[in-house]
Amino acid sequence: MPVEEANINIMTHAFLYGTAVFEGIRGYSTASDPGRICIFRAEEHFTRLKRSAQVLKMRLPAEMAEMLDLTRQLVARSGYRCDVYLRPLIYKSAVRIGVQLDDQQEFAMFVLPWGRKYQQGAPGVSVGISSWRRLEDNAIPSRAKINGSYVNIALSTDEVSANGLDEPLLLCENGHLAEGAGMNVFLVRHGELITPGENSNILEGITRDSLRLLAEKELGLRVIGRDVDRSELYAADEMFLCGTGAEILPVASVDRRPIGTGQPGAITCQLMQLYGRVVRGEVDAYRHWLLPVVSA
Repeated sequence: MPVEEANINIMTHAFLYGTAVFEGIRGYSTASDPGRICIFRAEEHFTRLKRSAQVLKMRLPAEMAEMLDLTRQLVARSGYRCDVYLRPLIYKSAVRIGVQLDDQQEFAMFVLPWGRKYQQGAPGVSVGISSWRRLEDNAIPSRAKINGSYVNIALSTDEVSANGLDEPLLLCENGHLAEGAGMNVFLVRHGELITPGENSNILEGITRDSLRLLAEKELGLRVIGRDVDRSELYAADEMFLCGTGAEILPVASVDRRPIGTGQPGAITCQLMQLYGRVVRGEVDAYRHWLLPVVSA
């Protein structure tokens, strides 16, 4: 249906209490075939959606094969011949007051045209450490993409934006680095890639996983997941943020302290170039990550 007709009641539980989970999935057009769009790691995204849903006592509405087929149909029927972004979500659909969870749920998914957040050759982004701490796993688990938890990110983004910076970094309550605003963080130090570990209240990012594998297998880099101190950020040779929507965002400065030369570093640029080729089906070894769709 047209997106303007896809509405919910204002008393829907998910709207009142944030009880929904979602994914962001990217699709990429190909230069060789403008009508063909490659959906990147769709199965992994729906697997994570399933795990997120379990936290709120929900489930995928269908088996994986059907979810992938629905994705193909939606993108094909949209008629887009450009890069796209898909947002599947599962939400508590009861129309009532009361925070308790029940078994009433619905599934929805929409698709939009989506360009690149970072343009090649542009300067990196300025980031600042937010005073807002990252949600703890025993409060609202970051491993699950729960709609209500994104208030945490909204507050931190608003804070650093008011201070004239582009993106926030959030620390855990113990002072170690967690992540950015819906993005994971990588540092380059002494030729190694360092990223906060899975126990640092991060979302276990699919882009993060892809880049770890590409860095190790294609660039021969050592990738380390561990606690990252605040002061270590200032000492980084390179830094970048990554996520489905943003892809790879080079970081130019942290708290107005330049990172390296203040320009995107060599390893960051190598990964951006490689990742851009992989998502568009230009690297044979990773075509199994792609779900091809022919637009209507």
